[in-house]
Amino acid sequence: IAKKLPLGRTVPPLGPETKVIVVWVERFDDIENFPLPDLLPETSTGVENTTNSSMSLRTTMSDKDVPVIFIHPLKTGLFRIKVQGATGKFSMVIPLVDGMVISRRALGFLVRQTVINICRRKRLESDSYNPPHVRRKQKIADIVNKYRNKLLEPEFYTSLFQEVGPKPLNR
Repeated sequence: IAKKLPLGRTVPPLGPETKVIVVWVERFDDIENFPLPDLLPETSTGVENTTNSSMSLRTTMSDKDVPVIFIHPLKTGLFRIKVQGATGKFSMVIPLVDGMVISRRALGFLVRQTVINICRRKRLESDSYNPPHVRRKQKIADIVNKYRNKLLEPEFYTSLFQEVGPKPLNR
């Protein structure tokens, strides 16, 4: 289902909804008691169908499918990272790795890059995803099939040199 934008443009539907949760924990022990199953139904990616979003997410999304990045501040000014739930073909997500300790300066950039990598990997794992070059090839084939004019070579050249539109009047 394509969404309608204000200027008459439409946005094509995106791939599978990917949720990545980034959690700030003051105590590292709180990770074990994090209420992810209770939190999941309350989150949305923005591309879900509004009528069925709560029901469809409860049935399709499990806590193992949703990657969670925990950030724990240390007394030294550094941050400990815990990555949980990123399973599948690509279980190791980079640049952040589980157990990594990073500085405040690198924290924002590395979290952002990790979330982007998780989303890209989830999209590549999806069966319905077609890379851009495949979509382009399909669109070109559609245009060719739609506007193809099957003429023999002499008929084609004749049609090129015929006058189109009303003939001018001789005065």
